[in-house]
Amino acid sequence: MIANSLAIMFLTAIVFILLYVLMVKPKHLGVKFSNGNPPIIAWVNAPSIDATEQQRTVVFPNNDYCVIPEGMRGHFVTVFDWQVPLEIDGVQYILTLPKHTRTDFASIPRFMHSLLSPLNNTVYAAIVHDYLYRNPADPVAAAIKRDTADRIFYWGMRARGVWKITAGVMYLGVRVGGIWSYKRNLRV
Repeated sequence: MIANSLAIMFLTAIVFILLYVLMVKPKHLGVKFSNGNPPIIAWVNAPSIDATEQQRTVVFPNNDYCVIPEGMRGHFVTVFDWQVPLEIDGVQYILTLPKHTRTDFASIPRFMHSLLSPLNNTVYAAIVHDYLYRNPADPVAAAIKRDTADRIFYWGMRARGVWKITAGVMYLGVRVGGIWSYKRNLRV
């Protein structure tokens, strides 16, 4: 009896989420990733806790390097600056993500990777979204609020051909759970 009730609640929640995703979408904005300049990324392993700065230094094939901050987990970084054209509420912008921008792509719980892979056409949008969530130095990016960053994530996925349901579920995930990873120095 309890198992049946839990199953009904679970199915009801799934139906509610699917209806929400199909009926509600964020206000449109323009994101273009087809400018012939996709990001080049490199995996950076997490060094040991007692690693020296020299041991935390990663040298890229172009002889550029970055130093992994102490205590940082493994992640990906962009190797070069990456410019992304945006149109937000009718105004054109060029967002510049500097080289060594960190990303973990989409922070999807591992048990859901078979349903929502963080390594498909969502990657470009996830890199931009991670940058916007982490106190960016770019003045254009710094002016973008969390809800707009989430809209950029959704429409960036749609621009790369991600299915509406997949983009909607991931958008819902960042709207609900993103508050925990939004790392901005809030201005008063």
